[in-house]
Amino acid sequence: MKTYIGIILAFILSTNCIQAQSNAFKTYKAFNGITFEYALLLPENFDSNKSYKTIVSFAGVEPKDDLSEATITTLWKNHKRHHTIVIVPKVPIGESDWISHPIHHGFNDFLKFIKGQFKVKNKKFHFVGYQGGCVPAQTYISMLDFPPASLTVLSSDNWDHYDDKNYSRLSKLEIPIHLIYHKSNERGIKKGRQVEQVLKAKGTEVTLKISEDFIAELESMISKN
Repeated sequence: MKTYIGIILAFILSTNCIQAQSNAFKTYKAFNGITFEYALLLPENFDSNKSYKTIVSFAGVEPKDDLSEATITTLWKNHKRHHTIVIVPKVPIGESDWISHPIHHGFNDFLKFIKGQFKVKNKKFHFVGYQGGCVPAQTYISMLDFPPASLTVLSSDNWDHYDDKNYSRLSKLEIPIHLIYHKSNERGIKKGRQVEQVLKAKGTEVTLKISEDFIAELESMISKN
């Protein structure tokens, strides 16, 4: 009987946690009608009068593969420890994926909104892409209305279409680029080494990390940039 009650309590707590996590997402409708759903992760003892390093964390490209909520309790589970604001956007409401001209323009409007709500350190955003979220992170980092701060991609396989023009566009941003792959991802590591070589040849500040702990790598990145 005690075991049965314990299972029920565990289910209730799990359900409440998921509901609270879902309710944490806010919405913002851009000037062109694109509606963004996003989570806002603030540090402990947040002070609206202070400026904070601000990260935009992408995860999942299609709604059926949207890992945004999952990253809140995994990649960003320790976010309160750091002097950092983390924005976790989902694929825009009603859209099949992240990439389109309307979303691009709406996203710039969304970031301007965030800058109006918070004191973004140096007025620049750090972009983080996780798995499928590397696509919007790598795409929109070069399409902002203002200079970005850095780009970090975890397990990115979004490099095959890159030619010299794409690499040059990325290099001209003059930002630190962090490539992080799990040590078991041999194909990704091989591609990452190629990307690292090309970007370094263009004078880009790029680092390649091979790890089994993405959370530790992100926290290291947060503390340095």
